[in-house]
Amino acid sequence: MSLPLSHNEEERLASLHGLQLLDTPSAAMFDRITNLASVLFDAEISVISLIDRDRQWFLSRHGLETSETPRDVAFCSVAISQDCLFDVPDARLDPRFAQNPLVTGPPYIRSYLGRPIRSPDGYLIGTLAVIDSSPDKFASFAREKLAVLAGVVEDLMRAHRQTIAMTEMRDSERAKHDALEKANRIFVAAEKAAQIGSWEIDLSTMDLTWSDGVYAMHGMPIGQAITVEDAIKAYASKDRENVSALVDAAIKKGEPFEFEAELEDRGGGIRRVQSRGECIKGDALTPDRIVGVIHDVTESHRAKTALQRAADYDRLTDLLNRNAFDRILGEKIKQQRATGQSLAVMLLDLDGFKAINDTFGHLVGDMVLEEISSRLRKAVPEDVVIARWGGDEFVFVPPLGSTRADIEALWEIMAEAVHKPFVISGRKLVMHGTAGVEICHEVIGGREIVRRADLAMYTGKKRATGTLGFYNAAHAKQHTEKLQAVAEVRDAIQGQRLFAAYQPIVDLLTDEVVGLEALLRVKTRDDLVLTASNVMPALLDPHVSREIGEAMVADICAEHEKICADLPALPYISFNASEADLLTQNYAPNLLSQLSEAGVDPASLTLEVTETMLMVNDDDAARRVLSELKEAGMQIALDDFGTGFSSLTHLRDFPIDIVKIDRSFVQVISSDHQSRLIVQAMIAMAQSLEIKVIAEGIESERQRDLLAYMGCRYGQGFLLGRPEARGQLQLARRSTAERISPRDLVAQAKRQAMR
Repeated sequence: MSLPLSHNEEERLASLHGLQLLDTPSAAMFDRITNLASVLFDAEISVISLIDRDRQWFLSRHGLETSETPRDVAFCSVAISQDCLFDVPDARLDPRFAQNPLVTGPPYIRSYLGRPIRSPDGYLIGTLAVIDSSPDKFASFAREKLAVLAGVVEDLMRAHRQTIAMTEMRDSERAKHDALEKANRIFVAAEKAAQIGSWEIDLSTMDLTWSDGVYAMHGMPIGQAITVEDAIKAYASKDRENVSALVDAAIKKGEPFEFEAELEDRGGGIRRVQSRGECIKGDALTPDRIVGVIHDVTESHRAKTALQRAADYDRLTDLLNRNAFDRILGEKIKQQRATGQSLAVMLLDLDGFKAINDTFGHLVGDMVLEEISSRLRKAVPEDVVIARWGGDEFVFVPPLGSTRADIEALWEIMAEAVHKPFVISGRKLVMHGTAGVEICHEVIGGREIVRRADLAMYTGKKRATGTLGFYNAAHAKQHTEKLQAVAEVRDAIQGQRLFAAYQPIVDLLTDEVVGLEALLRVKTRDDLVLTASNVMPALLDPHVSREIGEAMVADICAEHEKICADLPALPYISFNASEADLLTQNYAPNLLSQLSEAGVDPASLTLEVTETMLMVNDDDAARRVLSELKEAGMQIALDDFGTGFSSLTHLRDFPIDIVKIDRSFVQVISSDHQSRLIVQAMIAMAQSLEIKVIAEGIESERQRDLLAYMGCRYGQGFLLGRPEARGQLQLARRSTAERISPRDLVAQAKRQAMR
């Protein structure tokens, strides 16, 4: 049976614990009380119990072995809940205790008489009780005696608390004294070991007093007279005015101060110090004074500076890193907002740096970056912020208000520094750089400024490397168009709305379909069908072009069996590869594996590549891809023939089976004599090399007839058939009556030539 927690139970427990009696060794003064109680009441057991939160603990006990019991079985717990002398004549007959383990088992309590005990704060914290295993042991007259003894216990507790208070006071004073002694010892040791010193200014006389540590810090003999003015002059000129103002404010207004500054000692050495001071009001015996300490933090300042530098500077180039640049750019934007001046950011990318890494290795590449960084750091003015943006890119922020002419002048300096030849590991190297600039007259975010500069640089690389480009709205439009095209294409791939439209390739003499070219079509969510020209920016992205190529091949493989069923005699289907495809590792094996899984014979396909694709830096890789596919049976067609810079070289160096004369020649063949001669020469050259010729873009009967007369056997264009999905192919044909014989073609050509 436990005592329910009252509203002041926590206060009662706090009062109990404050006496510091729980779990203490037995005390003779309390033991004498329990021994006396046993004698007076002829009791087997007498106890002084303290009721804790969950237990009954015996401060003193006589005739009992255990030192504590659970609170929920304690008679004393009930006694303090009653707040009166508590008498139980026979516990076995009392329904509250009949099943209590202290009644049914040792010590077999029958008679109990307990008197509650109050703490000095007035809270009931326990009892003085006598206990016996016989019933009706304690007569009524015993109650008064027990009350007197309980009062003695309370008096002893009050005396105990006073002893505690006096002990705590003594300990506190001793602790303060020890702390002061310790502080003095620590300060003395700190002055010697950590270069800390103390100083004092007597405000009545303005005399300055230094400790030995301050003299050591200044490199002066101990005891040498020094004035406040002389002490201030010891600080570096850039800090002196601030130090003087702080000391003056302390003298005149009593303001405390703290500063960190550079101090020059008598030997010419520079130290970094922290100093703190405050005004102390005097009394009848002592004047007002300013006291303070000074701490030499030179080493910690150097370490902090080194850590800050490590955090802000690129390890390889020793230029500001990207994080530091972002912070500085943010500060520049704040200045721009305050002043209204323009803010420019320039990004510089080294042209051909990847080739150096690939050819000579990354160690040489790192040496190139170190050399270029050193040159740029020395070449650009000090007021230009320069940082390594990442890889082989550098970013610059000229002073606010820089004009286009200022930027162009800066570019000339930078370009000259980058382009100057240098020798690394015995190799003579020449570098170029392409830069992009954004000059912002309005305040915009740092990321947007850098994005615009990057876009200007990217556009410059596409148009003419080694130049400086300025951002304009056209760049943004092109960039937006690219993002939109990429998003449209990737959405179509994911939604399986990218498909092939097939345009017939026709024998110009027999009208037979000799092939189909698979052309890209993209169906939008609005059911609009886009051609390759509509999403051209996406096709120029290497990653997206690879995704398109994979999707197109997958669609061709899925349609191949049905196309062959519709056109049993169809020789081949052609499809286009991109430059990214030719340079992708394992492109040929992966393509052949994809065809094999779909059951498509490589001999039934023709791969079309353009001349510009063959003009890549790694033409050996392109040659290996084409040769591997040709060995597997696939034909190789050279698209847009005649528009490149080295058509004849391509026919010699690459395994070409078919050339496709570009539509720009075909469209003017009937009206431009020069173009007609070029086309005739291309046809004759290809035929002499036993290479098939296909003319693209045939849109009129006259174009078709002239090409046939020149010996071009195959053609492709809207006249012969438009690109359609497999189920919608319309193969236009001329009737035999409409067809012109080769003899008539010759006569017609002669008449045309005589006009």
